[in-house]
Amino acid sequence: MVSHIKEGVFKLIRKLKYCMLIGAIAWLPACSGGSGGPSGPSDGGNAEKPSDEPVELVFYSIARDSEESFNERMGNDIRQKFPNVTIKYIQRTAGETDLEQILLTDQKIDMIWGSQATWGSVLKYGLEYDMTELIKKHDVDLSRIEPGLVEAIKQRSDGGMYGIPYENSTMAIYYNKDIFDKFGVEYPKDGMTWDEFYELARKVTGSIDGQDYIGYSPSQNHMVLMNPYSLPLIDPATGRSTYGDVRWKTILETELLRFAKDPVYKSAMDKYRKGKLPDTNTFLKDRVVAMYPGGPLTPIVLASEMAAFNWDLVAAPTYEDRQGTGFQSYPNYISITNMSEHKDEAMEVIKFLISDEYQTKLSRSGNMTVLRNEQIQKQMGEDGAFKGKNYSAYFYNKLAPIAQGANVQTDKDPLYSITNRLVPIINGEIDINTALRQAEEEVNMGIKAVSSR
Repeated sequence: MVSHIKEGVFKLIRKLKYCMLIGAIAWLPACSGGSGGPSGPSDGGNAEKPSDEPVELVFYSIARDSEESFNERMGNDIRQKFPNVTIKYIQRTAGETDLEQILLTDQKIDMIWGSQATWGSVLKYGLEYDMTELIKKHDVDLSRIEPGLVEAIKQRSDGGMYGIPYENSTMAIYYNKDIFDKFGVEYPKDGMTWDEFYELARKVTGSIDGQDYIGYSPSQNHMVLMNPYSLPLIDPATGRSTYGDVRWKTILETELLRFAKDPVYKSAMDKYRKGKLPDTNTFLKDRVVAMYPGGPLTPIVLASEMAAFNWDLVAAPTYEDRQGTGFQSYPNYISITNMSEHKDEAMEVIKFLISDEYQTKLSRSGNMTVLRNEQIQKQMGEDGAFKGKNYSAYFYNKLAPIAQGANVQTDKDPLYSITNRLVPIINGEIDINTALRQAEEEVNMGIKAVSSR
């Protein structure tokens, strides 16, 4: 109840500030909550096309990107394309630049972006603005974008468009060639099923010269959040946990538990991770994991670590009943807020971010384009530090549809209700059926606790 009241207060404060600006005569119709409200198309289709007059656009990243990262990813390109635009960037940090605190001040935010997981803050704090009319006005062709990315944001926008995808991501399998060479095993290839992948991983699991190596370890959070069955953590139809769905058991057994049965796996957990699952550092720094899933930003963000050994990547394996379908995508969405006074200028910026020009540069840097354009996809990584790697692995499989969970509050993150139980399952402290049942009960209790406040 408290969280709902706080969100209502934020919305009321912003609405009152807006009403004070337009004057007493217009107050009643503008603030009555009708079709002219902040998320309606009231000014998207009426404003003039952007001019060359100087304008300041305020950008905010929900994902806490540094200003340096923002400039590298889009800021410098926007400045070059729009010399009349001055950018003010606000990095999200704890304290006064946290979104909750900013919205209690007079600071306006024009554009806000975040990942598939973090973008929900746009809705949480009432910043959503339906860009449908602006999209039409500025001739933005959304059909050029992967349909699943557009459909996912439409579902979260009540059929409108509260955001537009401009970066994409999914999981491919990175592998350490040096480990495969030590064991004399052929490298993995695109198009493997999980059963084939498991048999390959067994061949590069064991000890050589006193060093233990494990064939594969999942990224536990992504294994759950990006599962190929598109299972949400909370059912949008019932508003309750999905952990009772038998497919969760299939996912955990297929992508983790059968690998973790090997004593070498548990040895690596105890030696390198102190009872935790092998992770990115175990693959990149300790270099005792032969294969590990990762997104396209891995070689960009962790370039120095990736330069230290011989690696490549292949498409993620697929389930027998889902052959040809890999993990879900994990896009970044960018939104124009309802408080922006420069919506046309902001829309032109977004139009640029999904243009062939920008998306080609993004792809050549090693990032994953949101466009369906195969020519742009084929250029992935051409200007990056690791040209020649098998970046086509990211496009080999069909992307699983993005899971659509319910807009339900819970006092605990439902993701951790299961991931916190993975090590106890591996250690034999709890069986998988009991763990899933407990996770389901925990999530539902968390939902009930919030709803009863």
